[in-house]
Amino acid sequence: MVWHIAQIMRYHHSPPDIIGALCPTFGAQYPPKNNAMKLIVLLLSLISTSVYGGTLHLDKAATGKVRQAADIRYANHDEKQTYQLKIGKQWIPGSCSTSGTGNLHALLVDMNFDGHADLWVTGYTDSQGRIRCSDVWLWDAPAKQYRFNQPMSAIPNLDISTADQKIEGGIPNCGCAAQCFYEDSYAWRADKLITTARREQDCERYREYRLNEKDALIIVKDEIIDSGNPGQQAIENTKVVDWQRHAKIMRKPWE
Repeated sequence: MVWHIAQIMRYHHSPPDIIGALCPTFGAQYPPKNNAMKLIVLLLSLISTSVYGGTLHLDKAATGKVRQAADIRYANHDEKQTYQLKIGKQWIPGSCSTSGTGNLHALLVDMNFDGHADLWVTGYTDSQGRIRCSDVWLWDAPAKQYRFNQPMSAIPNLDISTADQKIEGGIPNCGCAAQCFYEDSYAWRADKLITTARREQDCERYREYRLNEKDALIIVKDEIIDSGNPGQQAIENTKVVDWQRHAKIMRKPWE
């Protein structure tokens, strides 16, 4: 369509007559002096809707009751990949995007343990695969639509275990010759996500935090780093949802 407009502009018509050639009824409805502006609006509309080419339809869930599906369209800009989620009749842009050679992954999984499958879009933000972003869209059963959840989406390298209802995240390597890391544990309390524990290590010290009786994180361990102490090392979580196996991959055109 954009190519056809370009051909008409180049070979057949002056700018005031272009829209009349494309759509005679449209050209007759508006004065010629407004046609150039209408053409610009039409072109911008066509370009914005044609950028997102690939489309995913999710209808099977890894966990949770499947009473809804998700339609996602995605785009590749050079090495960056973005997406939009269809809510009602609108396409809502997501914030999680990938760079480098990684892809976005999308799956339906119960993220707040209410029995309904929510939408989880995730992908690595760097080409080295160290930091993974997430967009979590929780299913609002009364409204029958997805709603973006900012607290859960803000967790880097989000992992979830539906069997024991554990939610974890953090950075496994933030420097100091791979000695720096932090890990957080979360839980749902009355539809609110709270941090229940933290392990962190910088270049000099190792610390652990736990909740007190007022639901506030307090330091329960503070030590000088001992490279021979296995308790001070980041632990790989092996009881989480295998999102790479269950997810649909938004592949780049060259893959």
